[in-house]
Amino acid sequence: MTVRNVVVSHRAINEALRPKPSTPGLETTAAPAPSGVGGLFDAIRAAVTAPAFVGAEAASLTAQLSEALSVLEANTHDPDILTAVEHPMASLLQSFLAERAEKQAEEAAAGFEVKFDDVDIFGWVGSFFTWWRGLRKHAWQAPPLVPEGFGNALRVAVLGDWGTGLYGAPACAESIAAAKGFGLLLHLGDVYYSGTEKEVKQRFLELWPDVPGSVSRALNSNHEMYTGGHAYFNMTLDCFGQSSSCFAMQNDHWLLVGLDSAYEEHDLAMHQAEWLQGLVEAAGGRRVVLFSHHQPYSLLDAQGPKLVARLGALLAARRIFAWYWGHEHRCVVHDPHPAWGLFGRCIGHSGYPYFRSRPADASLELGDGDVGWYRLPEKNLVPSALLLDGPNPFVEGRAQRYGPNGYASLEFDGPNLVERIHAPDGSVLLRQSLTQ
Repeated sequence: MTVRNVVVSHRAINEALRPKPSTPGLETTAAPAPSGVGGLFDAIRAAVTAPAFVGAEAASLTAQLSEALSVLEANTHDPDILTAVEHPMASLLQSFLAERAEKQAEEAAAGFEVKFDDVDIFGWVGSFFTWWRGLRKHAWQAPPLVPEGFGNALRVAVLGDWGTGLYGAPACAESIAAAKGFGLLLHLGDVYYSGTEKEVKQRFLELWPDVPGSVSRALNSNHEMYTGGHAYFNMTLDCFGQSSSCFAMQNDHWLLVGLDSAYEEHDLAMHQAEWLQGLVEAAGGRRVVLFSHHQPYSLLDAQGPKLVARLGALLAARRIFAWYWGHEHRCVVHDPHPAWGLFGRCIGHSGYPYFRSRPADASLELGDGDVGWYRLPEKNLVPSALLLDGPNPFVEGRAQRYGPNGYASLEFDGPNLVERIHAPDGSVLLRQSLTQ
């Protein structure tokens, strides 16, 4: 059993946290629990009344843990299917319990749902709080001053939100490796639940496509940063020979730039905007393609006002040709932006089991089978888009509840760019030549 196959659900945590009789032999200076209350409440009292904690911090930790559990509960559709939320403590709790209980698991639909009935709850609550309090952000690593060179013909495989180790993720990796010919393999970020060393190793690096002669690059993300980004900076970047969480590559026609939108949540930290401005000014007539974890805009999720503000001058001057991002757990292909001219793409569906949620005003535009492309009308200054929708056969027994996994490929041939959206087996679901 490995962490890769462990699913930590709200149901499993809630089972362990139900009120229990008082535990004989528990030594604590905390006030006795009210009648009928035990389990988590006793454990928290024992943990946060230790000398290392003070009153205000103890109250804050209790409140944050309560919020984390509420967020997990609200976002769980099927308890034996991996669910990750945008909440640091919730994600950290899932990672912590997955690693603690990886040997105490029951087989589930696409992994193993942990059961904590036999776990020493009084021990792990205190250990979790201690671990959480000790987390610190990894030191920033400056972007490269000079872009890497690449030939005038290049095929790029783009995966986003792929780091589950489950569902369509292994199939995507296998088809990329089998296709051959890819010169650059790119991950747009997210290794679940919070990018610990075990998760990066088992859910990400061990399954990464093996393509001899290719270059691999990975972007930072919010889930990796929940643990301070240490496994990402120390393991992923080292494995990929990548000097920074940002990268730049160029040939005679194109400048490809990877940005770190997670070191500061949904923002560009540490003078990245100035760095990108300098690269673009030096690029001459080259077309610029950006990659990030977070979105600049969206029809179905939050907007990215900080990203847009940082890059306002470049956007207004129409210097960005295309922008690929993940974070949103779906695949969305936008029309050119009416103000900025860029092609916006969300490729956030490579391994995460996302719940299908097609808007009522979406209409089928392409496709005649189970999987199709649905037109989303423009809204709130965000351009119209095609949304990929259909069942996910990798979620056994509940394929109709979850959207399809997959990835994108970009084929740069001189000044031309052909974009393809692939199913996990490599079959092409959409092909477009991008021109302005």
